Amino acid sequence: MSIASLLAFNLAILGALCVPGPALLSLLRQSLIRGRPAALATAAGLATAATLWSLAAIVGLSALFALVPWAYAAIKLAGAAYLGCIAVALWRGARDPLPAAVPSHGRSFRFGLLSNLSNPKAVFFIAAIFSTVFPVMPRGETAAFVLANHFALELAWYSAAALMLTTAPVSAAYLRAKAWIDRTSAVILGLIAVRTAT
Repeated sequence: MSIASLLAFNLAILGALCVPGPALLSLLRQSLIRGRPAALATAAGLATAATLWSLAAIVGLSALFALVPWAYAAIKLAGAAYLGCIAVALWRGARDPLPAAVPSHGRSFRFGLLSNLSNPKAVFFIAAIFSTVFPVMPRGETAAFVLANHFALELAWYSAAALMLTTAPVSAAYLRAKAWIDRTSAVILGLIAVRTAT
């Protein structure tokens, strides 16, 4: 594996991370409601799920999905249902005051993990990156290094976002526009859920 290939992989991942999606919305919600420790746990869950999709791409899950379309469809529908539930809860609680922050690192980690696992299209995206930037699919120690690199990159990105989102100015701005932000987030997540399902 060349440095150029690894750099191209990292740039592709960073490009994808810059596009707001369910993962960032999940992190935003956890950051503003549950505080910094929970946000960092959510970041770890998001990074873990992204790395699991990379592992799935390496072991050939994208090829399996191509051969067994119903398995991909089932995972897509489950992911869409999960995102839809989050969207409905956001919409319903948009005007509710924020609950008291009760840090639950395990729950926050699971929330991040499930949010990122709810998008099975990620395995195709990651597989496309692998096939584009690496001459051959990484195996053995090379694969372990690429996966560790991917995890570190995602964790650094989401942790930095969590630290920024839990600052006093950002929290104050959210509280001023909570209903609007929550309902906008709910609509976006709902649209992503519909798109995922269809």
